[in-house]
This record gives sequence, structure tokens and C-alpha cells, in this order.
Amino acid sequence: MAATGRVTGLRTCVGCRSKAHRSDLVRLVVDRHVAAGAVVVDPRAVLPGRGVWLHQLPECLDRAENRRAIVRGLRMTHPADLAQVRAWFDRHAASLIIDQESGFVADGHPMSTQR
Repeated sequence: MAATGRVTGLRTCVGCRSKAHRSDLVRLVVDRHVAAGAVVVDPRAVLPGRGVWLHQLPECLDRAENRRAIVRGLRMTHPADLAQVRAWFDRHAASLIIDQESGFVADGHPMSTQR
């Protein structure tokens, strides 16, 4: 636990509003180099600027978009262009496997340490 009383490594998903470890979420940021309002996925969480965190689930993305949570979280003054985020989710949703017995999401590699 950090000196401020916060638990380090936990973030809140802007879609479902539940807390999860940073490694279980993906960061979204505004890409200042493309077009105004273009939001991109920052899988390594290293891009500059304000970011929001989201589970890698299409349901959380839909919920965040419907609630305008991404626009608010990124403090945008105009609507967010989520085309690149949707494309990333479409590419990565196929690689995620949900274990029906445990409910864990795996990355499809049998020796992976990711849940």
C-alpha cells in the first residue's frame, strides 16, 4: 500500500466501473498526431497524456461509449472517434479465450502467465 493509503496497480474500468489490476485493463488515450478526437488503445500504457482504463471486453467499451465515460474521462470537448479502438477490440477479441469453468480470460497461449 502506498503512503497515501491507495492500493497501487488498481485502476477503475470506465465501462463497468469495477476496480481491476492494471494488467487486466487496457489504456485509452487521445492520439494528438492523427485527427482531433481520435482515441487509440495504448497497450503498453506509455503514451503521453491523460488516459482512461477499460477491460478488454466489447461490453465494457459499449457501456463506456453509451455513458460518454471515455469523453468525460479524457476531458474532451468534442465527440470521441472510437474507430481505431473498435478495430483494436475486434482484432483482439478473437484472441481472448474465456475458460467456462473458472471464468478467467486467457490470451490463448497455454504457457502464458496472463489470466
